[in-house]
Amino acid sequence: MESVINPIKDYFDENPQARKILTIVSVIAFVVMLVALGIYSYSWNGFVDRTVLSIVDGLALSMLLFLMVSGFFLIFGLCDVINFAHGAFFMLGGFMGFTIYLGTEAFLLDLGIFGTNYFMLSIVSFIASAAGSAAVLAIIGGGIEFFTVRRLYGNAIAQILLTVGFMVIITKVAEIIWGSAVISYFITPFSQVGETGYFFISGVFDFGGILTFQVYRVFLIFLGLIIASIMFIAFRKTRIGLQIQAGIEDTEMVEALGTDIKKLFTIVFMLGAGLAGLSGAVLVPWIGANTGHGLTYLIFAFVIVVVGGAHYGRFEGTFFGALIVGLAMKFCAYFAPGLENIIVFIIMAIVLVLKPGGLTGT
Repeated sequence: MESVINPIKDYFDENPQARKILTIVSVIAFVVMLVALGIYSYSWNGFVDRTVLSIVDGLALSMLLFLMVSGFFLIFGLCDVINFAHGAFFMLGGFMGFTIYLGTEAFLLDLGIFGTNYFMLSIVSFIASAAGSAAVLAIIGGGIEFFTVRRLYGNAIAQILLTVGFMVIITKVAEIIWGSAVISYFITPFSQVGETGYFFISGVFDFGGILTFQVYRVFLIFLGLIIASIMFIAFRKTRIGLQIQAGIEDTEMVEALGTDIKKLFTIVFMLGAGLAGLSGAVLVPWIGANTGHGLTYLIFAFVIVVVGGAHYGRFEGTFFGALIVGLAMKFCAYFAPGLENIIVFIIMAIVLVLKPGGLTGT
């Protein structure tokens, strides 16, 4: 036990800022629970149930937000481009994931590789949809950077107008193909397996009928944590990760040391757009693919970047910002529904007043 505690203690001793962040997160979570309890006079059992559901759903949403916003952070941090098309990338990733999943499922059914083993069929289709969506959006993002954005570095107004234009174009094309925001596409109803469709993670955890939550949301928590760990290690241990991190801190110095900064910018755009596509595809089994998601989640991206201080180049800011926003939204959804859509802006205002640079900023 000591071997586990000591490294954690050493980390917080060496990083007092992380200790402050953890304290702030704990205080905010505690205040939200107290406010929620004051607004609604639930019985103790009801309070506990809603708290557990809020934590599970909040962590699941936080991990999805982290995946999406980490791409936004990469593009903003290194390339200094406020990519207004990022929400559209996320939205398009959902539709790509949905389409690739059904296409892969139909193809494998025709081949009869898995027979009646629908579990393996669904897993392979899901992996293909997530990887395929990330790849397609990475290509789109790289193409946009190479042919358009690359010519506008240093011109912030032109970048904003250009990326807003791409956001509108991508959204309108999606509406032409898949319909308006009143229509959401989920995997299960459209799956070709069985009468009602099939998805390998579609059950619920049921604790005596008193407390239930979807298995897929627990899966998202672990998936998000795994990807966050991989990204953290990649940033700290790989050459390209160190180049990106150094480029965020001092672009001119990195270029002077021999790194092809234009090539690095293109790679970062591809990574950012790919992460948006991945998170959009992973979101489909939960809340579906919808053309209205682009603008909604773009707003979340801005709030998380500001709250976490990720615009100062700290990767951890993205994670902490997503964690705060996701948990706050779900706590309000269960305890104070009227505050769900504004709580993130309240938190942003409080953080900026107390710490203008964000949680990890300076």
